[in-house]
Amino acid sequence: MDVATVAAGVTTALVPALPFLVKAGEQSMETLGEKIGEGMAETAKALWRKLWPAVKANPTATAVVEDVAAAPEDEDARAALRRQIKKLLEADSSLLAGLAQVLEAANPQHYQAANFGDGSIAQGSRTVAAGKGGLAIGRDLHGGVNIGRKE
Repeated sequence: MDVATVAAGVTTALVPALPFLVKAGEQSMETLGEKIGEGMAETAKALWRKLWPAVKANPTATAVVEDVAAAPEDEDARAALRRQIKKLLEADSSLLAGLAQVLEAANPQHYQAANFGDGSIAQGSRTVAAGKGGLAIGRDLHGGVNIGRKE
């Protein structure tokens, strides 16, 4: 995996978990699984164990992590975290390889969905788009489509 892909994947997996990971208490770790799901929690913990030493050694990265932990919904903070992770990965190829390995092992557990327009959704790398009328398109679509409905 390339640096940008790993940085994006790590950011996506860590952001919901950071408030709990930064606290780092045993009770906080137990709560993590309840809040974001066991599969995601285990992935986040594995990523954090690999990433934390590099973050701790970099004051800017540490500050960004604290910002995201305080406001995980803040898009600007998330973007700053992704950028700091990219910088750390560009400087350390073994960290890149280690985080990529964790992401690849966890891949079946991570799905992203994007809602477009009125009830349609696209999900995953092999996207299937399902429109408002229930028409699902699993591959490329060329030409006109008549589904026999008039609205």
